Amino acid sequence: MTHGLTGIVITFNRIDVVETCLRSARIADELIVVDKGSTDGTAEVARRMADKFVQVPWSPTVEETRAAAIGLATTPWILSLDDDECLNGKAARVILSAVRQPEGSIYYLPYRHHVLGRHDERAYYWPEYRPVLFRRGAIRFTPVVHAGVHPVADDIVTISPESGAAIMHLSHKDAATWIEKTNRYTSRPDRAGSATAADLTPGGVIAMMQAYMSEVPLDDHDGYLAAVAALRGVYDVADAVKRWESRQPQSGARTFSDICRRLNAELEAVQAGLT
Repeated sequence: MTHGLTGIVITFNRIDVVETCLRSARIADELIVVDKGSTDGTAEVARRMADKFVQVPWSPTVEETRAAAIGLATTPWILSLDDDECLNGKAARVILSAVRQPEGSIYYLPYRHHVLGRHDERAYYWPEYRPVLFRRGAIRFTPVVHAGVHPVADDIVTISPESGAAIMHLSHKDAATWIEKTNRYTSRPDRAGSATAADLTPGGVIAMMQAYMSEVPLDDHDGYLAAVAALRGVYDVADAVKRWESRQPQSGARTFSDICRRLNAELEAVQAGLT
């Protein structure tokens, strides 16, 4: 063991990959798991594998929970993983070596997204990096979706993709999963994103889609790269639509309620005439 590393995992209903995720985090001296009310067996796996297991009320994203989870750690170094992230063997070795002989306070590792169950290095998402290892206090966390990580220390080490070390991001196994997360994330008022309500013009929507479709190479023979680019563009379009929606004087739910109230009155009048 490293004698100085705590693994932190926040989880909810991730029975398909959580054991592998926690196994990769078990390289740490202590493993803390925060469960957000899982109902699929995830909590049972986490209780068995964690040194500290905490259950908290469900919330739609991890950002609002991460800082509190890190506050439970007792070591100088933090390994922070979401429940759909697993270290490969080389990443585990890099992290153990970094804690023993640190060259910085924050380590960014390559992030291998698996969208629709696949990873393709020609896709728009490669390469990306995530700060998976850091000294306590080197990163400040806020509850903003996709923009809640704020490095405080400036001695940052970025591990090259050529090293073979990677965080395996096993989140989007199919289109339904992507669409569900798109809906959940774009419903958060405290979210980051470049899309605005003003983008909802024909040209703006085309531009949002084209930003990713333009990166699809001509040799995308089975359509995978186009499929994931389309999903990414749809995220921005959904984000823009919800920002537009939030500016409307009355919500659709309120409008439906008003319509039902009016219809109820009309139908009561009809029924009164039948008696």
